[in-house]
Amino acid sequence: MTLVKYFGSAVLVALLASCGGGGGGGGGATPTPTGADGGTDPATGGGTTGGTGGGTDLGISGSGAPIAYGTIDGFGSIFVNGVEFDTDNASIFVDGVPAGEPDLSVGMVVSVEGTINADGVTGVATVVIFDNELKGPVQAIALNAQGDVMTITILDVNVTVDRIATAFENTSFDTLVVGDFVEISGFPEGLSDLRATHLEKREEVYVEGETEVEVEGAISNLTDASFQLRTYTVDYTGADLREVSDGTLLEGMYVEVKGTISGDQIIASEIEEERSFSDSLEPDDDFSLQGTVTNYVDDSSFEIAGVPIDASNALKKPGALVIANGVLLEVEGTWDGDILIATEIEAREGELKLEASVDSVDVEQSIVTLRFATGTVELTVDSRTRFEDDVSDLRNFGLNDLSAGDFVEVEAYLNGGQLLATELDRDDPDDEVVKASVDGSNPNIEITILGLTYNVEGAEFKDKSDRDVDAAGFFAQLPSGDVVRIKDERPADGIADKVSFDVDDD
Repeated sequence: MTLVKYFGSAVLVALLASCGGGGGGGGGATPTPTGADGGTDPATGGGTTGGTGGGTDLGISGSGAPIAYGTIDGFGSIFVNGVEFDTDNASIFVDGVPAGEPDLSVGMVVSVEGTINADGVTGVATVVIFDNELKGPVQAIALNAQGDVMTITILDVNVTVDRIATAFENTSFDTLVVGDFVEISGFPEGLSDLRATHLEKREEVYVEGETEVEVEGAISNLTDASFQLRTYTVDYTGADLREVSDGTLLEGMYVEVKGTISGDQIIASEIEEERSFSDSLEPDDDFSLQGTVTNYVDDSSFEIAGVPIDASNALKKPGALVIANGVLLEVEGTWDGDILIATEIEAREGELKLEASVDSVDVEQSIVTLRFATGTVELTVDSRTRFEDDVSDLRNFGLNDLSAGDFVEVEAYLNGGQLLATELDRDDPDDEVVKASVDGSNPNIEITILGLTYNVEGAEFKDKSDRDVDAAGFFAQLPSGDVVRIKDERPADGIADKVSFDVDDD
């Protein structure tokens, strides 16, 4: 089962002290995605005050109720799952320690308690919780065929890192190297992998046997002194077990281990039990949840973050959305005691990628027009678009800060005839890139994609097996509608330099 962070008694005590004890929306907080007696569904509107919640497995009741679990997509307060939460009076915790909003970053996966206003897009946060999924040295790096996605290995965990969709701190997609000591926030993919939404290179240099690492997994081969976690043997004889139920480890229990590494052994200093998000939900709780799909059977039976979901009657965005294992989604709905009945479900990753300069920005209409050598493309942004600035590291970077001439990297999807951006990063000028379904082609001569027509005579081609081919070999595999990636190297002139199929999608 995919699990979401559950914070143990030490953090709960700190939270209750900081929030002044139990109570309603402004009272004490359970820093784990639990249900809200008085929550609201942003899709239906209706103001709400935070409910009293249902307590926790650790016996603490009268706490507030998380209403959103997902990535931070922007600041000016914080944007999570399309809602702008005022954090002026919020209690913020980072890795179990009281913190402030400056300690949060775009891409971090957080749990938010508070209230949502009647407009459905603004609210007030009372508690914001962040806890990383993994911390350790990069052991290996492998790039995909297009060079825009890498798989890095950290403590036997395979982490997917995307040039656009992953937010970077103190490093970048191109400068990350083996040996870097990093911290990962993101969404689990299956039992052993992660999709990174935020990657931070730590300032300290990793030293085996001295530097503390953090890794999660299920306990196996449990003895009185050790257990197996992934490929590591964990010595827990000196570990703090206060954040494990009854202080007792069990075979199969999913835990986070903190400690130091010696060869293939982890000397644990602290072990925290990780529980399923759904363990703390109460019937009629309304909330929004973001994550990758697992255990997909059909649209009425799948999971995100361990929560069983029925989306058979949900409004989909885009309308042609296909739910499948590994797809990143945001779900809004109501817990019925056994399953989340989804009212809305939306894609949170874009199949289309564009890299180009900004031609114009219409703040009132939330439209960004990109200028390519062969024409322009209009993008729509909304409260769920994740903005990141890799040029000036502007923390509150948003649409108002974007100007004509800025170079951006964008992920987007088509919703009807509208191109909706899920990610928009401002970066240094680079080659123009467009990846989308082919509109039409003139074999061996040109390809039209998103209304942009490129001359492909003289381009380098790769086929669906990522093998070098000539133009004839490429076009022989090109039915209309296939996803193709075109690179027009600087200075862009409308003549494609590299043309390939999107191997990962295939």
